[in-house]
Amino acid sequence: MFQNKTITYSDFKLSYQEFGEGNETVICLHGHGRSANDFQFLANKKVRVISIDLFFHGESTSPTERIDKNPLKWDEIQPIFEKLFKVEKINQFHVLAFSQGGRFALLLLEHLPQKIKSFTLLAPDGLNNSSFYNWSSRRWFFRSLFHRWQKKPEKLQNLANTAVKLKLMRPKVRDFVHHFSSNPETMKRAANTWMAFRKLQPNPTKTGEIIRSFPIEFNIIMGKYDQVIRPIQAEIFLKNAGLPEEIIEIENGHDFFKSSSIEKFIDYLPFLKTEK
Repeated sequence: MFQNKTITYSDFKLSYQEFGEGNETVICLHGHGRSANDFQFLANKKVRVISIDLFFHGESTSPTERIDKNPLKWDEIQPIFEKLFKVEKINQFHVLAFSQGGRFALLLLEHLPQKIKSFTLLAPDGLNNSSFYNWSSRRWFFRSLFHRWQKKPEKLQNLANTAVKLKLMRPKVRDFVHHFSSNPETMKRAANTWMAFRKLQPNPTKTGEIIRSFPIEFNIIMGKYDQVIRPIQAEIFLKNAGLPEEIIEIENGHDFFKSSSIEKFIDYLPFLKTEK
């Protein structure tokens, strides 16, 4: 049975699904434009799942009036996660995160490693704070441009087309830009997350220190053909973390939640191995 729940803390509201039964609890974090529903494939797997909606997704909210000049910081987000763990009586848990959810997962790892039993990322965001996507979000000029593009998204789409022709952008990234700028709702969500999450910057050095210090099984699963978040980005992150540059690479693009894609990575999930 899938239960939809919400908790509030200060100006934040976090929505999530709780389902499944078992001795092991899994905290799941979805990607941009996705939802907590993505992880329902774990139902009936003898684990308890807490699948969280990121801010600006589902019913999860954070103050929108401050995202341009005063973006979210981890020290104000962590308390709502800690409240969630208290409400749901969670002492230790496994983490499974996809794409944009990986940014939040890596920060959970940095700040609450003692609670984490295993940690699995699927094509995660947050691997490179210096990428153009992340760097530009911290520049007033580009945020100003994005405000203009919200009113005239065709200008952003034309720019993406030109960038592909000049080989400054990969075609799949262009397709992603076209997708989120295709209607006002998705464009607004993309703008909000791009600006609001810009100060949430995982530290690869800290990640490496934690993995060497705590008994946490750590996995990164990447799509071999993923052109949105490429395998090389994970390899560079691991190198910067001082960890073995070993990733699990599956025959897949960036869509990890088709049934045919789930079949390719489900056997690698640490919290399911004891079931076999």
